[in-house]
Amino acid sequence: MAGELLQYSGLATKTRAMHSRLLKREDYERITEFQTVQETIGFLREQESYGKIYGGHEEIKHRGQVEALIHNSILEDYRKLYRFGNGSQREAMELYFAQLQYGESVPHVEVSYFVEVWKRIGKFSGKQMRQVLREVFGTQIDWLNIMWMYRGKQFFKQGPEDIEKLLIPVQYKLKKAEWIRLLEAEHIEEFCRILGDTIYFKGREALVRMQDEVSYHQVMERMYRRACQKYPASMAPVFYYFYEKEQEIEHLTTALEGIRYQVPAKDIRALILPSMGA
Repeated sequence: MAGELLQYSGLATKTRAMHSRLLKREDYERITEFQTVQETIGFLREQESYGKIYGGHEEIKHRGQVEALIHNSILEDYRKLYRFGNGSQREAMELYFAQLQYGESVPHVEVSYFVEVWKRIGKFSGKQMRQVLREVFGTQIDWLNIMWMYRGKQFFKQGPEDIEKLLIPVQYKLKKAEWIRLLEAEHIEEFCRILGDTIYFKGREALVRMQDEVSYHQVMERMYRRACQKYPASMAPVFYYFYEKEQEIEHLTTALEGIRYQVPAKDIRALILPSMGA
């Protein structure tokens, strides 16, 4: 344990410093009250996490320009943390890098990416590293599959054959039999009943309670928090930071869109901070 603490000390310190600079609830409250994109740009220039990326870009005036720079901020953070990592830590970060190229709320990457990542995880020499990577990517794979199955059945009325073409042929905590039963469920009620009996909802490993709609982000947030508590000296805090930064970028992009089209502040807050309400 002492060796792991020493091995991750520099990376952990850098990650904590970056985490402290993430926007807070009060920052979003202030942003949603802005009337123009220019006001938002001015606010971001004042933030330590974004101010530096505006250097030499005084001409920025449009939403598209500022969104590009906001997205570049996570790539810059990745490069900084990468420099602090050793060989295996850098290799682990490289597994995640492909997801940083997409500014979507749920990753839109090829199925082959996850298949290749899953294979590469088994080649890491450290037991804890493999455990953390399987927890992070395995949970993500399970829930991307669950979400795609749910949406295919609920919104697109697709059959099992069509849905299966979209799925990642990997199971982590979902048992193969459960995966098949979810895929072949004829009605969404049956799908939710089967899902409710899986490890994600039952027993000590449960991450969520059954809701009206399957929540990818609810699961990922709780998984990261649990992993960081269980493995504080590991890659878990680094990946959690990337995840939270991606959420921040999504919230900022949504806020900028709302401000541009003069959406009321309370409606923007409802989109980016649902727990805040009106």
